[in-house]
Amino acid sequence: MLDSVPSCSLAHIHGVRRVFVITLLAFLAGFGPLCTDMYLPALPDIANDMAIPASMAQASIAACLLGLALGQIVIGPLSDGMGRKGILLWSLALFTAASALCAHAPTGAIFLLLRFLQGLGGSGGAVLCRAMSCDSFTGSRLTSFMSMFMAITGIAPVVGPIGGGFITASALGWRGIFYLLAAIGAALCVGCRLALPETLPPVKRVHGGMAASFGNMGKLFRQRAFLWYTGVQGFTAAGFFCYISASPFIFLHIYGFSIGEFSLFFGINALLLVLSSLVVGQLSGRFGDKALLALGNYCRAAACLAILAVALLRPVSPAPMMASLMAMLAAQGFTKPTSFTLAIMAQSAGAGAASGVLGVTFFICGAAASPLAGLAGSQSALPLGILSVISGLGALVCTLLGNSALTSTTDKPGQARDLLRH
Repeated sequence: MLDSVPSCSLAHIHGVRRVFVITLLAFLAGFGPLCTDMYLPALPDIANDMAIPASMAQASIAACLLGLALGQIVIGPLSDGMGRKGILLWSLALFTAASALCAHAPTGAIFLLLRFLQGLGGSGGAVLCRAMSCDSFTGSRLTSFMSMFMAITGIAPVVGPIGGGFITASALGWRGIFYLLAAIGAALCVGCRLALPETLPPVKRVHGGMAASFGNMGKLFRQRAFLWYTGVQGFTAAGFFCYISASPFIFLHIYGFSIGEFSLFFGINALLLVLSSLVVGQLSGRFGDKALLALGNYCRAAACLAILAVALLRPVSPAPMMASLMAMLAAQGFTKPTSFTLAIMAQSAGAGAASGVLGVTFFICGAAASPLAGLAGSQSALPLGILSVISGLGALVCTLLGNSALTSTTDKPGQARDLLRH
């Protein structure tokens, strides 16, 4: 039955505990924003303090994203065979330790290594919160639940840069940001230990050890619709993380924003993501995820073309660039949860493996693209414009091909047939 759920499902948690569990999962899903957005206002200070170039400071984002990506491709399949909760707790412990050590990194090279380990620890939360959701929900219910994640996760980008700006300006400096991240990791570890259920009972696990878990993942690469929707996630990540890495230098250096002004703008963009995510969650059951994903990516592609136009014209006012970026991020609120649900429903290898592949694609594409946004130096937005167009058009093409593949009678696993009824 499509709507049947196991007794350890998240769907069976109610009341105050449900609110607490959803908040925990949302923060786990938000390890990407927590690890990047909070210290964005401090990037110039980190570069100056460690006497490293701006490109190396930006590379610390890529190092963390690489850890987030590689960890997911391992932890996801492992959790299909070993269960979710135990692996989650170990990964949170690593995240907490690495965050604390980042505050005392003596050199840029060691800082990059610790950022990688921080991302590796955070990868467990990123992949397993999605796998736990897939254990418990399907179809439009999964989209609605994931859109709640994105909405609550949006708190991190809103509070993160603003809080990071204040901490950077305080006596603690940029190192205080990593003390706070370590405290958040410790709190999540305790909260997950006490409140989260194990959502994958032994009877539903992949048997045969690690080899069987990783071998089962091979099914994903024979399912065309899943691969196209994974492409949507990858192209979206490339544009999103180019924005994350380039925006501090564009607005602080080119347009002369103060740290407070930049943090406010970044927070407004995050609120747009929150609102559009809530809207798509409400519309999913009525219009279907395929239609909403296509609409979102048509709008996102148009916004990406506008970013390139602004980068080429170089207007004196920051308003055109601000409006174009805001439009891109609002459209992303439609595309990310819908492409995730469609990818999950188009596969039959297991939620952990599928979530791992989706996660590794998102973060590797983000890690690969983010340093490219700074190739022309801190006084040019042209790399951001070019990469945004590649991101927008690539995601749109993958959406159209994925929707076509999912409709095809030759590429519909049982779950995909159920999804098409929505």
